[in-house]
Amino acid sequence: MPSLRAPIVEVSPSEPAEAALQQTIGVLLAGGVIAFPTDTLYGLGCAFGQKLAIERIQQMRGLNLATRPLTFVLPDVGELPRFTRMGESAYRLVNRIFPGPYCAELLAHPSVPSPFVQGDRRTIGVRIPQSALCEKLSWRLGRPLLTATAKSRAGHVLTTAAEIRQEYGTQLDLILDGGTLNGPPSTVVSLVDDWVTVLREGLGPANRLVG
Repeated sequence: MPSLRAPIVEVSPSEPAEAALQQTIGVLLAGGVIAFPTDTLYGLGCAFGQKLAIERIQQMRGLNLATRPLTFVLPDVGELPRFTRMGESAYRLVNRIFPGPYCAELLAHPSVPSPFVQGDRRTIGVRIPQSALCEKLSWRLGRPLLTATAKSRAGHVLTTAAEIRQEYGTQLDLILDGGTLNGPPSTVVSLVDDWVTVLREGLGPANRLVG
């Protein structure tokens, strides 16, 4: 675990600088944990497959991965078949809502290990943010980002890089500063078995889930 407060690097989520991307990828591939802006709120993230980094996020947020697995951040819908299973109607819907401020609950692909899935139905949460930063990081990693919303130990959403550094500065390796993010969270929708169920209303408009 880092002993010094994490550096803050300013970044444009829509046009991330090459130097910031390279620095972030280096941290993630080395097993680090970052805070980064999405198209909704800040996330705490690490690279898929980095066991110790996943455990650090779990400890920071006080999460039980058996009941609250981390969310998968993918670069585009073309990557969904690698990690999920879905029917035709679900596939049509994800093409409407992604990229965007939604999180979709989907059946996990059989190859996804059990620590990353929820319950007997083996579901995972997937995000494809409307964010060039998230897209480029996912592509360059060659694997998903695993994330949880950046919240304080008391459960309050952390809306700035400074707040994140104050709360978790010695437990992170890098903080990407994308400005203040204090709007609604993503809209969470379950698409398991092709049924559409809104689990949480958020920034993503509900009218995009029908039709």
